[in-house]
Amino acid sequence: MLDKKQSMPEEPLLTEWTYSPVPAVEEAVNAIRLRHIPLAPTGLAPTLRMLEKLGNPHLKMPPVFHVAGTNGKGSTLAFLQAIFEAGGLTVHKFISPHLVRFEERIMIAGKLIEPGHLLNLIAECETASRDEPVSFFEFFTCLAFLAWSRTPADALLLETGMGGTFDATNVVPKSIAMLTRISFDHTRLLGTTLPEIAANKAGIIKENCPVVIAPQIGEGVMGIFLEKADAENATVSLAGRDWMTADHGATFRYDGKVFKGELPRPQLVGAHQVINAGTAIAAIEASPFSHLATESILSRAMQNVEWQGRFQQLKKGSLAALLPAGWELWVDGAHNDSGAEVLVEQANAWGNDKPLHIITGFKRRKEPDTFYLKFADLPRTITAVDGQIDAPMVSADELCDYLAKSGFKDARPAPNLESALQSLAFQFDTPQRIIITGSLYLVGHALKINNA
Repeated sequence: MLDKKQSMPEEPLLTEWTYSPVPAVEEAVNAIRLRHIPLAPTGLAPTLRMLEKLGNPHLKMPPVFHVAGTNGKGSTLAFLQAIFEAGGLTVHKFISPHLVRFEERIMIAGKLIEPGHLLNLIAECETASRDEPVSFFEFFTCLAFLAWSRTPADALLLETGMGGTFDATNVVPKSIAMLTRISFDHTRLLGTTLPEIAANKAGIIKENCPVVIAPQIGEGVMGIFLEKADAENATVSLAGRDWMTADHGATFRYDGKVFKGELPRPQLVGAHQVINAGTAIAAIEASPFSHLATESILSRAMQNVEWQGRFQQLKKGSLAALLPAGWELWVDGAHNDSGAEVLVEQANAWGNDKPLHIITGFKRRKEPDTFYLKFADLPRTITAVDGQIDAPMVSADELCDYLAKSGFKDARPAPNLESALQSLAFQFDTPQRIIITGSLYLVGHALKINNA
C-alpha cells in the first residue's frame, strides 16, 4: 500500500477515462462501481455500519455546513470556501458529481485529494465495506469522512448527493443546514410535488442547530421548511426576513444580522449567483465564524470565488479553438426547470448582440419537458450531440425528435461536440454565442476534451 506522503509512480496517462487520467485511480474507482452499484438512498443504516468499522470518523468533524436543494448547492459552497479562504482559514469540501476528474469530489484542507492518498483510502474502505450493501456514493462518502478525520481544517462544506433525509452525508449529528432553491429533479425518488421534494431535502435540519433558507418560489415549500425547523427547535435565518440581497449591477447589497453593506458583484456569472452568495453569507453569520462577515473579507471572496461548469466561458482550449475570432463558447450544467429559467434570464441579460445557439445532451430518467420547454423560442439553432459519456444519455436522434415536437424550429443531431461546433462555424459568417448545456455530464465532457 502506498504511504500517503509518497507520490504516485510515473505511468502513462490515459487518453480515454471517466474518473481519472491516472490509470491506477481509474481502475480502482471503476472496480468500486462494479462492486457497489449506484442505489437510491433508502436509509442511513448501511453507511453508519461502515463508518463504525472505520472508527466513526463522521463524529470527528470540524463545524459542518450542510447544503441541500435542487439548484445552487455547489455554487453556495464555492462562496463559502472563498469566504473562509479570504479570512485565512481552511476547509474540507465534498461535492458530487465531479466534472472532469474524480478527485474534485473530495477536498482536504483546501486541496484536492491526491491520487496516491485516494488509492490508500480505497483499499482501507474496501476492507470495511465487505458484507455491507453500501452504494458507490455511500462508499465514497465514508471514504471522505475517513480522510477528513485525519487532517485538521476549520470547517467542512458538505453537499448532499440526492435529497436529504436518507442521503449518506446526513450522518453528521450537527450542522449549519442550508436549503437552496427547490424545483423538480429526481422526481422518481424524491416525490412528484414540490412539497414532497422539500420534505426530503428538509431532512438535513438538525435539532437545535441553525438553518439558512434561500428564497423559494414553489407553493408550500417554505411552509415545509419552517415546520421542520420548528419541530427540530432549529434557529431559522430566512431570506427576505433575516437577510436579503439586492442586485445593483456592478455591485450588490447584502443586509443580514451581522453584515450590512455593498459588495462587488460575484465573479460567477448570472443574477442567481447574488442569491447564492447571500445564502453563503447568511450561513457564515449563523455559524461560529460570524467574525468573517466583514466588508474586506466578503469583498475578496466575491472577487476570488471559482466554480467550474456554471456559466463558464471557454476562451482557450481545443473546443474554443474551433471557433472564429469574436465568437463566444460557454458551458452551463443546467438540467432542470429552475436551471432553464436561469439560462433564459442570462440569455436576456446578454441581449441580441450575438445570436445564441445551444448544443445539448440530456440524461435518461430526467424530465426533459421541465427543462427544454422553458426556452423553446430562445436559440437560433439547437444541436443534440452524442458523445463518449459514461452515463445513460438520450441519443442525439431521439432528442432531436423530441425537440422538434416541442417547438424548436431548427433542431439537428451531431455525432460529437467538435462536429457540432465546426458545423456552426461553417454556417455563420458573423460572431455567434454558443452554450453547451442540459447535463453536468456533458459539461464535464466538454471541459475534459477542451483541456484548457
